[in-house]
Amino acid sequence: MGIAVAVAIVAMSFLVLDAVVDVNSGAIAKRIEMAQASIADAAMSQHQLASAVHAWTRRGHQKEPSAVE
Repeated sequence: MGIAVAVAIVAMSFLVLDAVVDVNSGAIAKRIEMAQASIADAAMSQHQLASAVHAWTRRGHQKEPSAVE
């Protein structure tokens, strides 16, 4: 009887450990996905900023000097 109780306790411990690891790995995967999305957003923002600066400088060079009257 004592052996059966010990085996049951060990089996339940493994099940609890497995459940905890699954929960933690799911949370970690979610955090990784959020970080990847954040990095992608930052890269897109940087690209948009670079494009805006490039367009602004190109517009500045295309302006003709105004005549002073």
